Amino acid sequence: MQKGFYRFYPKEKWINKNIEIEESLYEKLKVLSENEIDASINKLIDSCVENFKIENNTVIYYKKPENEISISRSIRLRESMWNKLELLKKDFDISIYKLINMSIKYTLDNN
Repeated sequence: MQKGFYRFYPKEKWINKNIEIEESLYEKLKVLSENEIDASINKLIDSCVENFKIENNTVIYYKKPENEISISRSIRLRESMWNKLELLKKDFDISIYKLINMSIKYTLDNN
């Protein structure tokens, strides 16, 4: 890849799936996408999954806020990110839905 384009990803297949995302997390991403970062919500979620780490084989769950609703949304992630989620699902027996919500929460809280 040419040096001037280091911040862009190489071409990769993007895959669409329906996933339930907690509304408050989605709204935070929406505000970022509309006001602060030049990226779609899908690309922000993709970045959250890429950024997500389970350190020392310790999964830190967070309590879903009371009265929080989750809405099924069609999201689009790079194939490598879906593969990462599948491996985490297999290794830690956590649903993809929970992993995506955890990754969004993790990224929003750690940046």
